[in-house]
Amino acid sequence: MALDLKPLRWDWAAVKQGDTYPACLISETLADTALARVRVKVKLNGVLALDLDSDGSGITLNGTGAGGWSFTIGAISAAQTTLLAPGYYDYDLETTDAGGVVRTEFEGGWEILSQVTN
Repeated sequence: MALDLKPLRWDWAAVKQGDTYPACLISETLADTALARVRVKVKLNGVLALDLDSDGSGITLNGTGAGGWSFTIGAISAAQTTLLAPGYYDYDLETTDAGGVVRTEFEGGWEILSQVTN
């Protein structure tokens, strides 16, 4: 039997332009290897709209050891969501382990709703 490496589907809750999207903590309690990096790319019609990375731009690695790790996707600010056009975005979240193995953990959609009260 082959491993199922298909990413988990996780659609983010819709948010209005100009509203802050809350932070999110993600943890893995049975990780085989240590975590080295996490990236999230958000695209609209294939065009990059938001790039979050644990290199200091929106994602914080909390615990990174083998046997379990966690990271926090920081709040996406009102200033950031203001710049996103209304629409349905696609995203994926990739992790890189200490050995350099890249894995897409999550994929999904995120709806940006137009702001009425500008």
